[in-house]
Amino acid sequence: MNSDGKEPCELASIVHEKPLSGAYEEKLFGSDSGNTLWVKFSDRDEIVERIGKFGTGGSASARVDKAIEPDKFLISAGGFGYLVDATKRALLNHHFEPFTQDIAYDAKTNRFIIADYVRLRLIESGKVVFSSKRIALDGIRSLKLEGRLVVGLATTGYEGEESGFTFDLDTLQVKCPVDFSSWDNPRMQIPIPKQAKPWWKFW
Repeated sequence: MNSDGKEPCELASIVHEKPLSGAYEEKLFGSDSGNTLWVKFSDRDEIVERIGKFGTGGSASARVDKAIEPDKFLISAGGFGYLVDATKRALLNHHFEPFTQDIAYDAKTNRFIIADYVRLRLIESGKVVFSSKRIALDGIRSLKLEGRLVVGLATTGYEGEESGFTFDLDTLQVKCPVDFSSWDNPRMQIPIPKQAKPWWKFW
């Protein structure tokens, strides 16, 4: 029981079909102008049940993770991230960015771990505090915390093949079977042969 005399909402799960109007007490997070993700929160005995409605981004990510015991959850809704207090129905932190493919949360540092199409970033107080080397051709998904490691899948083949990677939140080291770090070099130029004439001399 928390300081308000209420049992904490320790359970959360995605509702895959829109709940009937009035069936649950509802709370809107974000915008409902586009697609939304529905999440049911309840106490351990499922006596008190509430619905959170979350505006979504453009990715396929739809996940609920326990962020801090007993009742703080990270909602990954299409790449939009919401850190919520389920008992108080309060939004504690959020991150909305159109190109985010997946998102996780590090409670130790109060940082979001963001995956776009090619790399990972750490976001603290709305600012990028770390950006990894490139680890994917075109897609990163299924972020999950295992202790102080973030694990996930990166697209590493031209036919959509995926490889697992790890990201150490303490050392900030990324381990991935395929190294795309050379692709980060800006403006790779094609050299012009020395014998080539300037274009204007052909006229």
